[in-house]
Amino acid sequence: MLKKHWWKALAAVLLFYSLSAGLLIPLRMGIVSDKSSLSLKTGQSQSLDVWVYNGRFESSEEVQARILLAEDQVFCAQKIEIGQARQLKLQVALPQLDPNKIKAPFPLIEISTPKYGTAFTDLYIQKGAGDLAVETCQSEPFAMTAGTNFPFLNILEESIRNLFYHVPMWFGMMFILLLSVVASIKQLRAGQGLKNDHWARALATVGVSYGLLGLVTGAIWAKHTWGAYWSWDVKQNTSAVAVLIYLAYFVLRSSFEDPDKRARIAATYNIFAFATLIPLLYVVPRMVDSLHPGAEGNPAFSSYDLDSSLRLLFYPSVLGWIIFGLWLAQICFRVYRLEPRVWENQFRD
Repeated sequence: MLKKHWWKALAAVLLFYSLSAGLLIPLRMGIVSDKSSLSLKTGQSQSLDVWVYNGRFESSEEVQARILLAEDQVFCAQKIEIGQARQLKLQVALPQLDPNKIKAPFPLIEISTPKYGTAFTDLYIQKGAGDLAVETCQSEPFAMTAGTNFPFLNILEESIRNLFYHVPMWFGMMFILLLSVVASIKQLRAGQGLKNDHWARALATVGVSYGLLGLVTGAIWAKHTWGAYWSWDVKQNTSAVAVLIYLAYFVLRSSFEDPDKRARIAATYNIFAFATLIPLLYVVPRMVDSLHPGAEGNPAFSSYDLDSSLRLLFYPSVLGWIIFGLWLAQICFRVYRLEPRVWENQFRD
């Protein structure tokens, strides 16, 4: 029995692993100071308050802090004091220079502790009136924290865990709807029988369900990062249109009484509906500015965002949701195959 249904057990294991670990693994220490307070002027010494998330300071001797203007322009904090448990008071000095000549990804502020590892964030540099001479310090990378942690991104914070729910839904939707199209093509080629039509309908049911869940999880994510559940972003709009196009597939099916005619027309619509998903989800959003990752001027997850710790859970999550979707589609197929017999028995009674 287990040999026959091993793939179902695999889906359960992958989802349990990715979702439980995705909720339990902590984030790395991150800097959460207000951007307006992370500002320095060149050519003078000044104080800087730094607040962190997921880290606590007990002794200033174990804390390192520095300002990076370039790979070879590193300036260590002259004095480090602990305010509250999650607050550092730094005394830093920068030489006189032109802030406009600083190239991305700099300037940055970095802090590090042996227990919580390294945290960094952007820094705003203004041209000051002083002419202070400051020596550079070590440019070797700070040590990262031991163990498995997720990266801390200021705009995402704890909502980065939604990566294991939201993104796999769209991967799963596309894969399952592709299989639905394959079943529709087989239905048109066969010309008779309804087995392939049942499969196309079952796979489309699961695919659209994944799309709806993708919209819901995306709206929740948007509320945290963009400030509103629905901001009329082009990616949100085109995704909603794509799901509506596939919902019309089920409306179309219900418009025909004859099973063979319904199967042919639904199969034809299914093929063209899937063809619209590519421009709606992957072409149009890349042609215009968008808040969503993957759009023009807003790249998708980079090697920093989707680091090795996230990949260890992200890929199993995608695979798990796809296999789980196939499992659900198999159940729907059995229901749709038995549906005519149920109606026949009801009429006989």
